Amino acid sequence: MRRALPLGLLLLPLASGAHQASVSFSELEVHDAKVDGTLRFALADLRPQLSIDPLNAAALSRLLLESFVVKASGQPCALQPGAQAALDGEDGVALTAHWQCPRLVEELSVRVGFLDTFPTGAAHLSRIRFGPDEISQRVAQAEEPSFEARYVRSTKSELFRFVRLGVTHIFTGYDHLAFLLGLLLLGGSLKRLIGIVTAFTVAHSITLALAALDVLAPSPRIVEPLIAASIVFVGLEDLWALRKNRQEGALRHRWMITFAFGLVHGFGFASVLRELRLPRALLATSLVSFNLGVEAGQICIVLLALPILRKLRTSKNFAPGAASCVAALGAFWLIQRLFWM
Repeated sequence: MRRALPLGLLLLPLASGAHQASVSFSELEVHDAKVDGTLRFALADLRPQLSIDPLNAAALSRLLLESFVVKASGQPCALQPGAQAALDGEDGVALTAHWQCPRLVEELSVRVGFLDTFPTGAAHLSRIRFGPDEISQRVAQAEEPSFEARYVRSTKSELFRFVRLGVTHIFTGYDHLAFLLGLLLLGGSLKRLIGIVTAFTVAHSITLALAALDVLAPSPRIVEPLIAASIVFVGLEDLWALRKNRQEGALRHRWMITFAFGLVHGFGFASVLRELRLPRALLATSLVSFNLGVEAGQICIVLLALPILRKLRTSKNFAPGAASCVAALGAFWLIQRLFWM
């Protein structure tokens, strides 16, 4: 197992970050020279930064709203006093605020400054409404914390943003990365492996659409432990196949395993699109473009990791050691999500 030890050391920091990156939301509505906004956060993201009641509106304003800078055509909009905080579901906080702009708002720019204080990889999704049929969606991250919005007649740029969001979801979702690593450890041809991860994306797309349409939306308290359990399963299946020398048999049915678990993983990100409340006209194209990003991200990971893993598998102990690490990470997340989520 000595050669597997460095991989275990590399995976340990991921456990402390738990699963996917934090996501916050804002809904902004423009009324002439006024902007009304509701910002939504997970309590888990706020507790490390607040030593007092998380519903204290004054503290939340200092922590979040003062760095949430709104401008109209380049001129700052003044944050109005009287922001209000309220519980949002079982584990969230909604912060309502208003901004007064010096002129009629035709072009809005926002800097999401509080992302600097959130965990690495945190994202902020915003839905901006200029009128009944004038809606834009934007994504901000620490490395690109600002965005602009105006009346959009074409959805081309919006779709590209959701492709990027799909790619980011895969590359910053540590549990998804661990799951993919487990899928690659038994080897197989490039064609077979791409088929396996594509089955995952197809299933991911189905449940993401169901949840975004509010047809079926299980609680994260159910979904997140199941995602962790899927990682444990793949790691243990790898160990069983390696010890029984049944890699080929495991690979033959693996697409069915990834499809089944893809249905679960799809719910893990569905809340993001649900919170945006996408118009029906944009929902289908946004779902398709997001999942194209997911698929592109997964194929990139396969293409990058496959030659490295093939070389490492020349060591007799590497694959069993790596599979043990994947199963251990999944078990850690499973316990964490069952008892501390």
